[in-house]
Amino acid sequence: MISKSSEVAVSAGPEALDRNALEQERRKLNLRLEEVSRLCESEMPPSVFYGELLRRLLESLAAPLGAVWLKTAQGNLQLQFQINLRDAGFDKTDESRAMHEELLRYALTQTPPKPFHLTPKTGLGSTDPGKTAPGNPTDFTLLVVPIVVNGMTVGIIEVGQGSNRAANAIPGFLQYATLMSDLAARFQRNQNMATMAGQQQLWSQLEVFSRQIHGTLTPIDVAYVVANEGRRLVACDRVSVVLRQHGDIAVEAISGADVVEKRSNLVQLMKALAKEVLNWGEKLVFNGIQDDTLPPKVSAALDNYLAESGSKLLVIQPLKDEREEKSKLPIRSAIIMECFDPPTDAQQLVARLEIVGRHCTSALYNAIEHRRIPMRWVWIPIVKFQEGLGGQKKAIFAAISAAVVLLISVMILVPYPLKMEATGQLQPEVRRKIFPATEGIIREIRVSPGATIPENTNLGIMHDGQLEREIRGFRKEIQLASADVIMFEHRATKGSESDKLQSHTEAEKTRIVRDAKERELQALLARTNGDPVPQREGFFYLRSPFFTSTEASLLGDKRSWTILSTNFKEDLTERAVKPTDELLRLGAKDGPWEIETKIPQQNIGHILMAYHDLNSDVLDVEFILRADSSRKFHGKLRRDRIGGEAMPAGNDQENPDPMVTAFVTITKEDLVKLRVDNLLVSGTEIRAKVRCGNKPMGYALFYGVWEFFYEKVIFFF
Repeated sequence: MISKSSEVAVSAGPEALDRNALEQERRKLNLRLEEVSRLCESEMPPSVFYGELLRRLLESLAAPLGAVWLKTAQGNLQLQFQINLRDAGFDKTDESRAMHEELLRYALTQTPPKPFHLTPKTGLGSTDPGKTAPGNPTDFTLLVVPIVVNGMTVGIIEVGQGSNRAANAIPGFLQYATLMSDLAARFQRNQNMATMAGQQQLWSQLEVFSRQIHGTLTPIDVAYVVANEGRRLVACDRVSVVLRQHGDIAVEAISGADVVEKRSNLVQLMKALAKEVLNWGEKLVFNGIQDDTLPPKVSAALDNYLAESGSKLLVIQPLKDEREEKSKLPIRSAIIMECFDPPTDAQQLVARLEIVGRHCTSALYNAIEHRRIPMRWVWIPIVKFQEGLGGQKKAIFAAISAAVVLLISVMILVPYPLKMEATGQLQPEVRRKIFPATEGIIREIRVSPGATIPENTNLGIMHDGQLEREIRGFRKEIQLASADVIMFEHRATKGSESDKLQSHTEAEKTRIVRDAKERELQALLARTNGDPVPQREGFFYLRSPFFTSTEASLLGDKRSWTILSTNFKEDLTERAVKPTDELLRLGAKDGPWEIETKIPQQNIGHILMAYHDLNSDVLDVEFILRADSSRKFHGKLRRDRIGGEAMPAGNDQENPDPMVTAFVTITKEDLVKLRVDNLLVSGTEIRAKVRCGNKPMGYALFYGVWEFFYEKVIFFF
């Protein structure tokens, strides 16, 4: 009986054992699914959950390696947990790494999402020529299962199975991995629900927070409210606010700090990191694992800042208002959240930060835009004034009325200097014009333009035929008279006494006539500067004049003339001239200078009245040179230096009215400046204004309008 039973048992044993082992394995698989299902409802952080899920999945599939990837806020995949992933050999070569990255990207973007597998050393084929095709560069069979939430892929479960496993087992592996991915999707939904629950708790606090940040339009005040109140709402360790103003980025507020020490190393590194993130334009999240897909500049700035701050959780969220969407300007603000001992579940903090960021974006935008308003310190009182009067039209009418009254009051009550305009030329005070003594032809000019010469210098030689005949006639008469004197003196030695007396008398008469002719000749030579040398009759000299005693006292030891005329040699040589023709102009450049001004006749009356009103014989004059119109110089106009008649303007089309000539003396200080700067050039045009005392501003500025109105309207009636 026993043996029979044993025989049955032995013969039936293998099938019973297979069924029992299969049932036990099925229970283990279900148990692991139940364990992961319970973990889905826990509040553990994602990295811990996915570690437990991956270990159970690999145990269930008896797979040597695997990894879980989650999609970041930037749309990239980030590794959450891995087991023996390095053994797969994805990083052996650049080509294998690129194939793996393309494989993950393919799994993330395929529509609709579905699991698939790749046998060792196989690929899917490239959709774009020249790009690396997604594939499996390893010696393992890769099982790729998407984590799908609401029809969108939010992550990927990747399992490396041994290549020696039966091909008909692959569908079962994919089915079990899909069950695990469904549990992962449920965990993600629970995470999202927890995030929404955390957001719900903020609504009551956000209402107060919103009123506070919108209660001021000063960017720094808004930044401090966001930093301090935002840290309390987010429940993190530190919140900072970065603003871009006038093209420069600055850390404006840090929670818990009354003043931001902008030269500290921490603030400088925070500023550099925020600058790179704002230029990048995307949200930065660091939770202990750095994203390899970050731009190089952002990654380098992040490493430098983390080395200084020691933050374990860091989020930089750029803030761009919807009103800036169409603007090409860079993002102007960002909020930074930091935790040094973050909780296991950081998603709730990030969600709260997003809500705080949405609320403070418009407040910071409004504050920055308000600060950009030019002259807002003027417009704000105007708006309050407009509201106080009860409307825009009333405010405009009141403003215009007040402006008119104010303008009239200023024009009547405020004194303003009355200035009369004049034109003129710069001239040496001691100067001469050279005219010929008589008619003649200029044979030679012996001086050059700008030459400095002493008194009584030979300037040139002239010849006149009439003068030559006069001199020759005088000399012939003198010669004949001298011969007659000799003849009468000889007769006076002979004959009777009466004859001697008569001869002596005739000799004296002739001598008197001869002396008179000689004096006339000398006077003629002196008057014409004639050449006294015989055989050069008719030649006479042009000479520089002597200085008068008054001029000599002004010049002192510097008594010399300067030739002021130009281009005279070519114009005058061999030219017939008259005594009324001006040949040369000479001036004492080392002496005092003056301005020969032309005052329009309509202005001379104000100038003469100013002497009486100011009880002075001297008026101040301001003038500028055409050669240096960027500087103002000063002079004095004495009453006795004003001409007594108005002369026609001639060909002066700028001032066609008659002009009164006056001479303005340049002050000693400005004369020294002009001399040092080599601006004392004879004939330089100037524009002058004669100060005629203070008058009401309206008259001083618009006296011409009043005079025209009086002449054309009032005087007409």
